[in-house]
Amino acid sequence: MMRSMTIAAAALLAEASAVNTSLSLLPASPISQSHVPQFVSYSFEPAFWVEFFGEPNAPRNLTYTLLNHLHERGARPIIRAGGITMDSMIFDPNQNASVVRTENGRGGIYRTIVGPAFYRSWDNFPEGTTFVSTLNFGNNSLPIARDLALASYNLQKDKIVHYELGNEPTNYPTSRWQGSTKAYVDQWLSFITQINDALGGNKTGHSNGKWWASSATTDITPLKVRPADLIPAGINNTGQVSQYSIHSYAFATCEPARERLATIPNILNHTDLLRYADHEIYPSAKLAMEQKGEWVIGEFNSIACSGKPGVSDSFAQALWTADVELIYAVRNATSVHLHQGATLVFQSNQQLNTPGDDGTPGFSSYSLLYPINSTKRGEARVLPVFVSQLLVVEALSEGGRIAALKTPEGVAEREFSAYAIFHAAGSRVKKIVVLNLKLYYAGQDEERGLVVLGLGDHKGATVKRMTAPSVDEKDAAKVTWAGQSFKNGVAAGELNIEKLVPGEKLFVRDSEAVLLTFE
Repeated sequence: MMRSMTIAAAALLAEASAVNTSLSLLPASPISQSHVPQFVSYSFEPAFWVEFFGEPNAPRNLTYTLLNHLHERGARPIIRAGGITMDSMIFDPNQNASVVRTENGRGGIYRTIVGPAFYRSWDNFPEGTTFVSTLNFGNNSLPIARDLALASYNLQKDKIVHYELGNEPTNYPTSRWQGSTKAYVDQWLSFITQINDALGGNKTGHSNGKWWASSATTDITPLKVRPADLIPAGINNTGQVSQYSIHSYAFATCEPARERLATIPNILNHTDLLRYADHEIYPSAKLAMEQKGEWVIGEFNSIACSGKPGVSDSFAQALWTADVELIYAVRNATSVHLHQGATLVFQSNQQLNTPGDDGTPGFSSYSLLYPINSTKRGEARVLPVFVSQLLVVEALSEGGRIAALKTPEGVAEREFSAYAIFHAAGSRVKKIVVLNLKLYYAGQDEERGLVVLGLGDHKGATVKRMTAPSVDEKDAAKVTWAGQSFKNGVAAGELNIEKLVPGEKLFVRDSEAVLLTFE
């Protein structure tokens, strides 16, 4: 369905206070590289693989339905079976199930055993999906890491684009390397050299030069292993690194002090999101690119330690995810891997989240979906954040290049972000994304405000809108992308693509985002 923007804008202006301003389409940042279909990617905690994906002969349809929506729009995600539990992972060639967890009665996971079915389940993904083969470095055992690499190579070598040795070494016991970057680099290089040899090394051309390096958090720890630390230390001295990975979590619920900061106003402060990206992430990204390397956000989400109910399971998470992914797109990340999982008891003894009372998974409230019915989270369903993935995939389709736009007059930087998307070749603006991050809550006394943006002398455009009744809306049935919701996986409601006539202004309500495509 196509409807006139003019009629809709007039109705809104009659009932809401508006900020009338103009949006300059001149880039306020360098225009990025052309983005690949792998940009929007994912990280799944391997211990909960079966909950999300099922077994090879019994796939979990809800998860695959969401991936198919992205695939239909041109996305080709890279799936990282990674997270804390990859460092308790071992391969058992005689195990029938994809994954078997060894855990205590409270859901604490000691061991994650994967069998051949774990790798065979990769065949159920949409065509063109590729994978990061993740290896256990936490157990300090070359045979364990090597056997995982060999199993993945023998069963799915054509689908593997990278290997990753270890998750977040910044969180390993300090006794392991005594805070020495050199000691870490020496052992990492020793392991991957021997694993390369086991895989055939340069004879196959498969493993050498296909390694993620770092996979560190931005936490301040005695061991300095961000890419900015590892590159000068010689981590890529023989060209074995394919990409540098860093993990991005600006907020957390691991302990009470950090949990108090994990609020909707804080996660949707665009100024602070930029500050975190430029101070904590970009120094490593910049050095990687100066070395003619690629960098990725190998794992990220809004609030570490499984999110925060009421925040990360609300529409605020959709606005946050879209803004953060586009911030990293501007800074030339090759891919960003949104993390999915469930509560991990051993992550912290002070964390807000817990498993279900019966020890079953307490799925992370920042995930795209709750993949199965559970005592902790209720019915299997899609969460409000999913629509953000449709927005970003469609915005960057066809190799789009992106630049940030200047905050218009009369609008606070912390409450607004906008991006211009250019053709893969040429300098013409093809699309713009606008996120109005001013907060509008359910039950708020004031009328919902909006920003009305002049766009100059354009020849008309179409608009897709990502919206919800309020920023704290938790029911995905009320959260829509271009008029459609996805609570049960399938698109519900009539497709609504709005029409902007030549020269007309664009309106964006508080706590709302739009993708505009010029004709």
